[in-house]
Amino acid sequence: MLPGKLADCSSTNAAETEIFLVEGDSAGGSAKQARDRMFQAILPLRGKILNVERKDDSQIYKNSEISDMIVALGLGLLREEFDPSKLRYGKIIVLTDADVDGAHIRTLLLTFLFRYQRGLFANGNIFVGVPPLYK
Repeated sequence: MLPGKLADCSSTNAAETEIFLVEGDSAGGSAKQARDRMFQAILPLRGKILNVERKDDSQIYKNSEISDMIVALGLGLLREEFDPSKLRYGKIIVLTDADVDGAHIRTLLLTFLFRYQRGLFANGNIFVGVPPLYK
């Protein structure tokens, strides 16, 4: 079952869809207003996710943010062989704030994806959105 906070897109063709992994409900709300509902999905994540580099698989499975991300992306179980046919979106775009916390969250997300679904990088599915920093 898909996570309740996922604002999914209408299209089921992974080749034409993209999902934005955004930092928090506030960013999620703004992104939902600006998206193309046909092709763009939004998954807001609550703050900093678990640092998977120092956790075992059982701890990672229990983390709701990571579980939601796994289900939303269609990745299947952790450490499962990468299978592009299971991926629900062709582009996975990490979009975090342009501050120190945003950089840390972006690093945590990319670390999880690289450690557990390295094929996403080799296949060219991972993108990073870089918002401007206003002072």
